[in-house]
Amino acid sequence: MQKTTATSRKLIAPCGLDCSRCVGCSAGKTAENAAQIAEILGPNFQNYAQRLAAFNPAMKNYPQFRELLDSLSSPSCDGCRSEKRTCLPQCNVADCVKSMEIEFCYECAEFPECGKTGLPEVLLGRWQQNNEIMKDRGVDAYIELQSTRPRYP
Repeated sequence: MQKTTATSRKLIAPCGLDCSRCVGCSAGKTAENAAQIAEILGPNFQNYAQRLAAFNPAMKNYPQFRELLDSLSSPSCDGCRSEKRTCLPQCNVADCVKSMEIEFCYECAEFPECGKTGLPEVLLGRWQQNNEIMKDRGVDAYIELQSTRPRYP
């Protein structure tokens, strides 16, 4: 098992979602990889894309692709544990664990019966499952497991 770094642990949200694998996270792999692709293509690839469209019709969509690429390479969220979080504004988990002086929801006496998360219904099951895994296996093992699970199931 790999040793958990402070950075990787910091990017595991109190709900258990892995912020580093989110498309909106400035410290994530998506942002890093998108920035590399944008750099490789450079600022003038649009001119080449127009010419390449004659034999590769997908290149006609390059302006939309570039808009998405630029968005993915410059996200504005620093993760759920930061003050600069932008994902799910209705989520109360980060503020709640901070006020309870705990790191993850599973450490709270109200878990899993808590009704204060503010999470949408679609995430409540993942929230509970993530925290139960951390409680049963430990946070380091959970982080290791995250690398094998899809971020967007």
